Amino acid sequence: MNSFIIYLIESAISASLFYTFYELFLKRDTWFRFNRYFLLFSLIFSCILPILDFSVSGFMVNSQNQFVFNEYMNFGSTINSLETNTIELIHKPDFLVLLYFVFVSIFLIRLFYQLFQLLKTINANEIINYKKFKLVLLNNSSSPFSFFNYIFIDKDDYGSIGSNELLLHEITHARQKHSFDVILLELVLVLQWFNPFIYRYRQAFKEIHEYLADSGVLQANYDKIAYQKLIIGQIEKSFDVRLASQFNYSLTKNRIKMMTRINSGKLTKLKGLLVLPLIAIMLMAFSNNTTNKSILRAKHFQLKTDSSTIPSIFPVKMGDGVEVSSGFGMRIHPISKKETMHYGVDFKAPEGTPVYVTADGMVRKVEKDFKQGEGYGKYIIIDHANGFSTLYAQLSDYNVVEGKEVKQGDVIGYVGQSGLSTGTHLHYEVMKEGKNVNPADYFIKWALARSTERR
Repeated sequence: MNSFIIYLIESAISASLFYTFYELFLKRDTWFRFNRYFLLFSLIFSCILPILDFSVSGFMVNSQNQFVFNEYMNFGSTINSLETNTIELIHKPDFLVLLYFVFVSIFLIRLFYQLFQLLKTINANEIINYKKFKLVLLNNSSSPFSFFNYIFIDKDDYGSIGSNELLLHEITHARQKHSFDVILLELVLVLQWFNPFIYRYRQAFKEIHEYLADSGVLQANYDKIAYQKLIIGQIEKSFDVRLASQFNYSLTKNRIKMMTRINSGKLTKLKGLLVLPLIAIMLMAFSNNTTNKSILRAKHFQLKTDSSTIPSIFPVKMGDGVEVSSGFGMRIHPISKKETMHYGVDFKAPEGTPVYVTADGMVRKVEKDFKQGEGYGKYIIIDHANGFSTLYAQLSDYNVVEGKEVKQGDVIGYVGQSGLSTGTHLHYEVMKEGKNVNPADYFIKWALARSTERR
């Protein structure tokens, strides 16, 4: 969920910057087709760019938590049995996330309703095949509009004076597939309903579609003055269909102004090259390994304080041949026979036993450069919120990759003896703010919490 929120923020920022560029440099030019493609590109690019790092987590790599790797061997001492059942955690839903999806649902329902209304209009009226298009003859007084290859026109207007210009206007919409732009924008709006710039995109597309359709009519040698009068004459009719391309009366004044404007010179297209530095900046800013992004994600995640962000469950399911075989603290090293510090907890378990991540986090390290029978063998390091990191060693196989976000209880690997070991087991360590801490302290807190709930 954290990654999705970051995706939305980055996509919204990108779309907003592109629209600002359009408003400043391109909006007043008469290269309508170029402007249309620019807006389409900016929407699609803004949706794709953050996906390049969509799987990156909201957890900052805890550089201060550098585990000290000491060769060790399993030995036979045991510690007291610990509580083994899992607490069922009930997380309160994030109100803002819930609110976001409520509005997503509303906008999505609205989109489907509009599509349904269009289909209903098509089925309820007479349809005439006209060249490659289908004319839907409406019984009510309304302005012409189009949706893909369907052209909707008032039955009284069909065959009357000016109907050729009206049809050509809508045919231009249909031929240039302006409905594709509208549908794409509506889908983006469902996800980015909170972004005010998306509504500006809607207005910009309406303007450009009308300019392009007007140009299509005038290029067919129709009288400009007569066509302008026809446009003004259509103002009295109104039939607002969001998904359709139609005579847009709110734009009438701008349309007439554009018809009288001198065409922009070819050199004005070069202004589009100014967007290249903007694209380069966004690529760097939204890069997968950008420090600023990691900080932003980390700050977002640090706001969460529920127990799923603290290493508080067992990394293996206790029972059925699984037991703690070595605890945290000083011990006699089985090889050197000297008293040394054991920084983790060892769990004796059959090979292939699933290993669970003990808190929400991001995989920092999946050891691939290991030697069988030496050191910690295959191991995983995961960073968590609140300064925690955890280590899972002596694995037989992995179930995650570096950079993957994991949730408490996810299977990340399997018990083995890939390092220096006399038997299959999991070596588990916890660090907090750069210091090793006793994992059992957190198991005990977990067990106490469960006992409290039972009462």
